[in-house]
Amino acid sequence: MAGGLAAVLLVGGGGFLIGRATAPEPAPPVAAALTPQGEAPPAPTAIAPPPTLERAGLLDLVADAIDAASASRPLPEAVQAAAGRRFDLMLPFGCEGPVEGERTAPFGWRYDEAKSTLRVWINPVRWERALWGITKTGEGKAAFEGFWIARPWSTAPECPATPLSGGINTDPSGQAQGELAIARLIGDDAGKSARRLDIVKRMAPDDFDAVRGFALRITGRLQSAEAGGPVRCFQRAGLHERPQCMIIGDFAELRVENSKTGDLLGVWPVSETNQRE
Repeated sequence: MAGGLAAVLLVGGGGFLIGRATAPEPAPPVAAALTPQGEAPPAPTAIAPPPTLERAGLLDLVADAIDAASASRPLPEAVQAAAGRRFDLMLPFGCEGPVEGERTAPFGWRYDEAKSTLRVWINPVRWERALWGITKTGEGKAAFEGFWIARPWSTAPECPATPLSGGINTDPSGQAQGELAIARLIGDDAGKSARRLDIVKRMAPDDFDAVRGFALRITGRLQSAEAGGPVRCFQRAGLHERPQCMIIGDFAELRVENSKTGDLLGVWPVSETNQRE
């Protein structure tokens, strides 16, 4: 019995050893994926919208439009493609000092020292379409409302350091004349005069600077629509004269700011209804 038991143990042990010797090697562990399971792939890089056009950028578009109009060429593609872009335009005014007499000037201000009161006003201008070469409207009907841009050769958004003398010329009809305007389209039936924007504030004389004046800030988007492009240039007297141009946009808001402090003096939202009268 002892010999038999030894034989069984020997055979069993040999089988165990044989089994261990012939068993397949375990597979190496699978390398972990670089991206954890269930994690979403990285989002595509967002395309940033074009930057907001400020005074210098708008004047660059106008220069291209003037060059094309002077040569009787179509509006450049770069100008056409600007339709829909946001703009933020600063129009400094009051650089000539206070305006006396009737408040008929396009921009003006005066200060009452006795009452410590500042009055600032802005008179938007309305133009018929025919004045800009657009004849699809009835006689005497306004089509654009906006402002002449003083010193359109300067990209500076503030008054010059040296006091100016003399403002924008005014014709007998009361409409200021200039080289460049910015305006919004209004309806054919908008025949009444544009509403004057008035601000009256109590203010100490040191709170503003008569030389630095004030600024009208216009924000919105350029558009083309009926105007044929976001910039329209027109030569009234023929090809020998410098074109007169208009930047056309949908106004979102008008703000008057104190150039000395940057403080907001007044704001007028322009609703979608007003933009599409």
